[in-house]
Amino acid sequence: MVRKLIASFLGLLLLVAAVATFDFDIFKVRSQLGVQSGASVTSANNKVVPRALSLVCPGPAFIDQANRAGASRFAQIGSAQVNVNQNSASNFFTVSKPKIIRVNADVTGQSQGSSLLSANQTQLIGAAANGYATGANGLIGADCVRPSSDFWFLGASTAVGRQALLIVQNPSQVDATFAVELFDEGGKINASGTQGLAVMAGKSLVVPLAAFAPSDPSLTVHISSQGGAVAAWVQQKTVRGTIAAGIDFISPSSSAAQTQVLPGLTIAASKAAAEISKANPDYSDLAPVVRLFVPEVTAGTATSTSVTILVSGIDSKTFGTVVRQDIAVGQSTDVALTGLADGKYSVEVTADKPLFASMKVSANSRDPAKVLTSTGSDFTWISAAEPITTMRNFMVPATGFSSLNIANDSRSETTVIVKDITHGKTKTYVLPQSGIIDSPTHAGDNLQISATSKVYANLTTTRDNGIAALKILDAKNLGGQVEVSLH
Repeated sequence: MVRKLIASFLGLLLLVAAVATFDFDIFKVRSQLGVQSGASVTSANNKVVPRALSLVCPGPAFIDQANRAGASRFAQIGSAQVNVNQNSASNFFTVSKPKIIRVNADVTGQSQGSSLLSANQTQLIGAAANGYATGANGLIGADCVRPSSDFWFLGASTAVGRQALLIVQNPSQVDATFAVELFDEGGKINASGTQGLAVMAGKSLVVPLAAFAPSDPSLTVHISSQGGAVAAWVQQKTVRGTIAAGIDFISPSSSAAQTQVLPGLTIAASKAAAEISKANPDYSDLAPVVRLFVPEVTAGTATSTSVTILVSGIDSKTFGTVVRQDIAVGQSTDVALTGLADGKYSVEVTADKPLFASMKVSANSRDPAKVLTSTGSDFTWISAAEPITTMRNFMVPATGFSSLNIANDSRSETTVIVKDITHGKTKTYVLPQSGIIDSPTHAGDNLQISATSKVYANLTTTRDNGIAALKILDAKNLGGQVEVSLH
């Protein structure tokens, strides 16, 4: 027994000696481990070249054509006139489907914007087009927009005789999905089927908003997309009985802000409109209305905000008005502008919180009998104008009569310069505090606007008792500097 213990002890000593002399380098492992740092990580600023700017135009109006089974099918009818500025050169053409327009120059080292590319479109649609009984009548205008993943729209209605179609176009090479949020006078609408809507690459999707919010007169629409960036508009149509009473594309709203300015309010044939509205409530929307929406806020904050609407006339014959009221956050609110004499106005909305604003304007014949027909009435929704702080180029539609509406909401006078690139002429205006002007244009003009301080401007176009409104946009695809760590 003692011999076994002594042998075991000697074996243990031999094992310890073997381990002590074992070379761990056989397995590329050191008996003493440590972290050895190399040279310090370097970083470098790399210039990212912006993608070439592209804009998407919706193309002609979408008309409901029911098939034999009674299901709706939306087809684009007729053609739209697209008005394009590319590198300060004018271009006009017609399209029968959505159109993507790209910058036709190398954008390396250039600041992108309206001087490189700007575009809009118009379409006059009558009681019949391309053999279809359209059930629509009016002048349609639309901004050609830069694809994005987020859009807001004010002006939709699905009340009786009103049709609102959400048009989503995917110009990218990958499929996109998007979600729709709807708000009305009661707040957010909880409707099924508004999530995970898909639009294939290079295709358009038409979504009737009545499927989610039937018989709703005051809708605010928000869409957010994933995958490819999309372009979107809302097509709004009015039919009173069998009378087609206007159609319009509602373009995306400008960003929410505590001050929103809406130039271009034109009141015409107000007495005839009031006479008709009094006799038939279905014509009560001939009067102008401002739609307001304050986006949802986090819990615990105020649920309402104070709003002031200042309506300023263009001259001594057009007295304005002031409306003050509290509006609920997260709800669509319509404010009627009543008692205004015929003439031109600008509307300024101020609030305690950032909000969206849009304004409905009607074009009515002075003859009440004609307003009761499909050729005597049309409407447009004028979205709040973007503040102009840098030079911008824009196109005047090649057909119709267009006015450039400019408003100065600052507390001091400003000088506005409007350059006609097409004809090489320049007009200079001095606008006093809260001053507005109506600058005449020529069809097809390629114009450039600049000012010594911030102003707001848009275009209103009329043709054959139809009316359309167009924004002056400055879309950009920006490059920049990105810091990259190199290991």
